[in-house]
Amino acid sequence: MSKPKLLSAYNKKNNEYYTLYPDIAAEVSRYKDQLKGKRILCPCDWDESLNGELVYSDGNYVYPNNLLEQGGTIKKVDLTQPQKIIKNINIVGCNFVKFLVAHAEDYGIKSIYVSGYNPVTEQGVKFQNIDFSNYDVVITNPPFSLFREFITTMFDNKMKFLIIGPTTAITYKESFNHIKDNEMWLGYAKQLSGFKMADGSYVMSKDKEGSVPRACKWFTNLDVKYRHDRMILTEKYDPQKYSKYYNYDGIDVSRTIAIPYDYDGIMGVPITFLTKYNPEQFEIIINGIGAEKTRRFTGDKSALWTEKDGNPFKEPFERILIRNKEVYHDED
Repeated sequence: MSKPKLLSAYNKKNNEYYTLYPDIAAEVSRYKDQLKGKRILCPCDWDESLNGELVYSDGNYVYPNNLLEQGGTIKKVDLTQPQKIIKNINIVGCNFVKFLVAHAEDYGIKSIYVSGYNPVTEQGVKFQNIDFSNYDVVITNPPFSLFREFITTMFDNKMKFLIIGPTTAITYKESFNHIKDNEMWLGYAKQLSGFKMADGSYVMSKDKEGSVPRACKWFTNLDVKYRHDRMILTEKYDPQKYSKYYNYDGIDVSRTIAIPYDYDGIMGVPITFLTKYNPEQFEIIINGIGAEKTRRFTGDKSALWTEKDGNPFKEPFERILIRNKEVYHDED
């Protein structure tokens, strides 16, 4: 991961990374059936006007006058007689809006509402002030620095969502607990291909190992197919092949494909496991940082250490601690 670039995004108020159309098309199209009849909100993706705007309506839904609880305004639309509204996508700059409007009729989307906010000038609509009860699904790329607050806002308002965030958000307490409790998971794409910056330049995943696009994921609570696919495990447990943790009762599995099919204890696996995670097959216990360690010694006390030649060795990557439900049997 390009930590300096990504960390700078966390620390700046103006941390806009504009998602590319191909990345949006590849991911959002996978949820076509789940968007049918839905009122979609894009709360961080409007630059033409920092005020909220209705950009699509199928003509069968009359909108309330108070789309926002406070702050900002909306485009005045007379819907005394239901009518179809379609924003001219030729003048739309935001790729989320461009894709959704272009496919709204085919997907059977009921409406699309967008808004934006500039934290530097404090103009526009803050996502915290939106009345989410008027919408069904949120699709957006929220600012990295506000990802924790955005996730909390989604769950506080019981929203369905499909959003982009840094891979490190998996380890955030606010995010991980929802992942562990099967309330949120990763989307389909392994990484994003790139971002367009505010100055018109591009940051592409192919340009540099560990670039920002490679360090981002889709997060969602819309259903994804892989959560129903049983992972085929082919490796048999061998204590010579799997290192035990020095400060936790479990073994380290360095690759998801290497999860042993016959081990009934706790295993530490890479976070890439989440793109294969079937909650009927596996149980997520906790993340490595959050696990209560069994012994203390000089070194990073929050990390998982394996044992090599009788000495502790710090594993360089974060682990998620899991158990195979098909092998483990609780005596109770």
